Amino acid sequence: MLGLWGSKDHRQPWLELLHDGRVVGHDGCNRLFGQWAEAADVDFIALGGTRMFCEGVDDWLSRAATGKLQDDGSMAIFDLKEKELGILAKEGKNS
Repeated sequence: MLGLWGSKDHRQPWLELLHDGRVVGHDGCNRLFGQWAEAADVDFIALGGTRMFCEGVDDWLSRAATGKLQDDGSMAIFDLKEKELGILAKEGKNS
């Protein structure tokens, strides 16, 4: 479950699940931080972030509530209403 999803390339969204229960990331504009817990899926707890304005950047990742691992290793990201927001490829795999 630990690892990086997405790309740390400039203005790309990514999340990294760390061994100490922290999650860090970037929505393409703002830094994200919080906690994660493993259940049937990945629960993001108290996910927060900076609030800079970046024209043309979709901040969908900042609304993440849960992540569901897919068969191909990617992670589908859902909001609190269980609406799919997007998919992050596992680092090192093509999307």
